[in-house]
Amino acid sequence: MHQGWLKSLSPLAQALFLLACLTIVLLGLRLGAPLINQVLLAIFLAVMLDPLISRLAHYRIPRVLSSLLVIAILLLLIVITIMSLSASAPDLIKLSRQAPNLVAAKLQYLTFSLSQMGIALTADEMLNFVDAGAVVRFVTTQLSMIPGLLSWWLMVFLMLLFMLVELPLLKRTLRASKQHTALFIALEEGIQSVIVYARVKTLTGLLGGVIVWGMAHLLGLKFAFLWGVLMFIFNYIPVLGSFLAAIPPVIQTFILFDIQTSLMLVGFFVVLNLLLSSVLEPLMLGKRLNLTLTVQLLAFLFWQALLGMTGAILAIPLTFLLKKVWLALRQPA
Repeated sequence: MHQGWLKSLSPLAQALFLLACLTIVLLGLRLGAPLINQVLLAIFLAVMLDPLISRLAHYRIPRVLSSLLVIAILLLLIVITIMSLSASAPDLIKLSRQAPNLVAAKLQYLTFSLSQMGIALTADEMLNFVDAGAVVRFVTTQLSMIPGLLSWWLMVFLMLLFMLVELPLLKRTLRASKQHTALFIALEEGIQSVIVYARVKTLTGLLGGVIVWGMAHLLGLKFAFLWGVLMFIFNYIPVLGSFLAAIPPVIQTFILFDIQTSLMLVGFFVVLNLLLSSVLEPLMLGKRLNLTLTVQLLAFLFWQALLGMTGAILAIPLTFLLKKVWLALRQPA
């Protein structure tokens, strides 16, 4: 009956109606992003940690106790990271205030070289193209929000605890159900691929973060630990993550040293990104996700616009699972 009513409309009216419904759904997701982000992150962590909790259960460790132990370790790591990053905030705020003047002074030599080539540009005009202070201020703003995120993470871990404890019951219920068997199988296969993807990204993110921290430390950059953490987090962002993580340390290197050193650091980040995303990750992942670079970039732009930073980090898992669900629903019964 409802389908007949919809089919009675003209093709243009049907398209407009579906577009209006999609707009309302997306608007609701955007408005509910703060809560949705917590739920999605808790689900993602639960799926990631479930194999570990199940393995501990084989050693007769109660599931509640093992879940509490793992969550306590994760929470301790987050608190230590937050305290370390918060200690860098005052110096970074000071740098963000001085960055425009420092960059303008460094650009004087570049503008002189361009003037010899017949290109008349002042330092202020060049700063209009790229506001170096804005990049550092963005990082500073995010850092200032970190202490307030502790309560946000506590709520995530509370949901994570209940999910880890109740996940076996949910699995048994879905397996016992005779309905939507194909959908459940597709989800299970998709989740296994996402687990492998998340493990690989975590491993390459840790490797990239340690390498960036070591390089920044060798260069004498003051916020070496921060740039390493930034590399680890942004490694989850598809296609552009490593390059976005490179912007603040490159700007700091340009301020402290010269353009040659900063260009060498740019080359270092390019080589590191190629090593991680084009060599290590394909070797470890194979063709599990089978998403082209264009799809990954579009997924990043869509989920980031919809859910913010959490959407950017979870863009690939969400897109892949939606693809698996869509293909399962399209299969004939």
